[in-house]
Amino acid sequence: MLVTWIWGSVVLAIALVFAGGVAWWLAKGCVVTRIGAVGAIVGGLGALGCLTIMFDTDAAIRIATVLVAVFGVWLFAWAIAGGVRGQRLDRAREAEAVVAPESRRI
Repeated sequence: MLVTWIWGSVVLAIALVFAGGVAWWLAKGCVVTRIGAVGAIVGGLGALGCLTIMFDTDAAIRIATVLVAVFGVWLFAWAIAGGVRGQRLDRAREAEAVVAPESRRI
């Protein structure tokens, strides 16, 4: 039973690292989203390191689970913030494109 929990924690930590990598790849220069991606990668690697280094497996599983949960929420929050920022920038560019041709006519 304990082996199942350990492998589950390992898989979740690897999934968090993978999600951080995908977020980094999709960010396309958005600093806000990249902050979340870096945090997710660091948190996933920290959870993997915790599972590898600690002798007490119960404590390792608990700490790894907390790290994965915290940094998963970290990634989600920063990705949402990056999406909102990108949406605002797109709206500002659209508004600027609409205003710019009209000002040239005058």
